Amino acid sequence: MPATRQRRNPFAAVLAALIAALIALVTLTACGSDSDGDSASPATASSAASTTHEVVDMGGRHVTVPTHPNRIVTNYPAVTQIIFMLGGIERVVGVPLSNLTTLPLFKKIYPPLAQKKAVFGSDTTTVNTETLLGQKPDLVVLTAGNQALVKKITDLGVPVVQIASFPNYKKLNEGVEFLADVLGGEAPKRAQQYVEYVDENVTTINKGLEGIPATDRPKLYYTANSPLNTEGGGSIIDNWSTLAGGVNVATAHGVQGTMKDVSAESIVQWDPEYVFCRDASSCRAIQADPRWSSVSAVRDKHLIVNPRGVFVWAARSAEEALQPLFVAKTLHPAQFADVSIENEIKEFYKTFYSYDLTDAEVTGILNPTQP
Repeated sequence: MPATRQRRNPFAAVLAALIAALIALVTLTACGSDSDGDSASPATASSAASTTHEVVDMGGRHVTVPTHPNRIVTNYPAVTQIIFMLGGIERVVGVPLSNLTTLPLFKKIYPPLAQKKAVFGSDTTTVNTETLLGQKPDLVVLTAGNQALVKKITDLGVPVVQIASFPNYKKLNEGVEFLADVLGGEAPKRAQQYVEYVDENVTTINKGLEGIPATDRPKLYYTANSPLNTEGGGSIIDNWSTLAGGVNVATAHGVQGTMKDVSAESIVQWDPEYVFCRDASSCRAIQADPRWSSVSAVRDKHLIVNPRGVFVWAARSAEEALQPLFVAKTLHPAQFADVSIENEIKEFYKTFYSYDLTDAEVTGILNPTQP
């Protein structure tokens, strides 16, 4: 039965409006006559209440944070990169040491990065509390899981929020959205744009891989801290390996988690067809190590130095949005012949960093030599 709208008596509406206006006038007069200075006006009270709000961080903690934090310290270089992408880098006053000593493209695109204070060591857990307090932070962003570090900083009177370590693309998107909500302003719009970009890439890859049987999905191996250090099930490396149409041999043979050591004998037995090296030095070491000579990836010259730009694509940063496209095109070139990784990189940097890459800079991202 269609809904019907009730008609209002126009005379009753006028009378109600007059009564409301009279009440408002009396209230305003009463507030204006309060001259003892002890009570804040409603407008002032509302403004004060809006300066902070409560969030639930990615560690599950309820934290009262500034509504618009202006002096932020991070302990993880990828978080600094995400804040840059979300338009909040000017509010970052302290960073981990590795933000200052590695990834030169970040400093080239945003030179003031080099002047930020190193509050945390390269290990992300060693904090210089004197330097931290010297920056007068109103918020510290930590990677989740180190409760002792959280307590150490909160005991100094500084609010802390934790962000997950991005074990998959779902958590990566959630992390970007969480940081955007904490930053406020235009950041949530930028985060939505980023999430849509990631989802579009996933759709493109799924469409390109339609009909490819499991037997045609190449085996790959990823090097983390060294040639014999890798990542298995439950890591974002495993996520993009599968998404891009590959099989992570470490996961297939029971390796779980991040930064796990394996033996050279195991790798020879697993016989990956592709090796993706986080660092160029690992690929060089593999090439020079006779223990690897029988591995298919070495024989077929499929040692791939993973791209890195403002941050390494392979592990736990927002530039991970580009990684599955790169890997899918590497493993299945015929299915992704119309995908230009070079154009994707330029578009990503233009959209999310407002920076026009040169062809030489794109080549450097795709063929990194520095740590």
